[in-house]
Amino acid sequence: MKPVEIIHLYKTYNKRTGRLWGGAEIKTVLQDINLQLGEREILGLVGESGCGKTTLAKVLLGLEKYQNGSVKINGLEIKELTKVGFKKLRRQVQVVFQDPYSSLDPRQTVRQILCEPWDIHGLHTDTTERERALRELLQAVGLDAAHLNRYPHEFSGGQRQRIAIARALALEPKLLVADEPVSALDVSVQAQILNLLKDISRRRALSMLFISHDFAVARFLCDRIAVMYNGRILEIAPAEELLHNPQHPYTEALLSAVPVPDPLLQKKREPVELKNEYQRAAASCPYAVRCLYYQAAKCKSTCELRQTVQNHFCACAVLPFKNKKSSYAI
Repeated sequence: MKPVEIIHLYKTYNKRTGRLWGGAEIKTVLQDINLQLGEREILGLVGESGCGKTTLAKVLLGLEKYQNGSVKINGLEIKELTKVGFKKLRRQVQVVFQDPYSSLDPRQTVRQILCEPWDIHGLHTDTTERERALRELLQAVGLDAAHLNRYPHEFSGGQRQRIAIARALALEPKLLVADEPVSALDVSVQAQILNLLKDISRRRALSMLFISHDFAVARFLCDRIAVMYNGRILEIAPAEELLHNPQHPYTEALLSAVPVPDPLLQKKREPVELKNEYQRAAASCPYAVRCLYYQAAKCKSTCELRQTVQNHFCACAVLPFKNKKSSYAI
């Protein structure tokens, strides 16, 4: 049984078209999502802003309802869970948010922040046992017991994110959703938090969905990477395979924008110039309006993920979209 199984997931919103008496149109933000997350696996989810990454995370956490498809965590369908069932699920699934400044209650001390999950679920009720658990939890994220009585505003951004990670680990979950947990931090602090997440995942046998804009970060941390565009998964493969051999034109375009330290190599790697030809909207592929390799006859056909090489899946009707290996591989 996979910790996470997402099958043909659709999520829509009703978007109002007028100020007062206007009608409403349905906007699809997640379309035919199929993902699986294995035990102890870290799956990276990358894509530009607004493509649906955070919405997918919210659906997985039960914060957003979905219209069609199936989302199972440890075999349990989220949509069918009762209030009691959801409370039990919270012990298995936790989240680390992007902004450590707003994700912690400024009126609570670190002790109160970390004890709140235990109070809700009735854990570590013995005072001596709770103190021991608090010290172990802080030690696991690189903090000291002396920090327990301080407030969030007394910490740096990296320390706050460590507190947020400690809170997420308090219930000993099996799945951690990390929504861009290092994007608001300095580069040196990012490295510390990434090393911490990698170490925690290994020692605690955690599965993790890691959302990021940064391919370098995803490459360092993730076992596999899924590329999302406009609510669709366009490519998914092992991290090194995807970065060395991108199969989808959109993945190639993203990689072309990644800076490299060698000035001569950077000069050769001019960013892919995207198109905006909206007459292609009838195509089944959401990327067709911007794609350099668009072919009207092929791109109108069904665009589904299919295996191109071993464990490498791509949703492109024009495959192979060119005859040589991408020059933008990193």
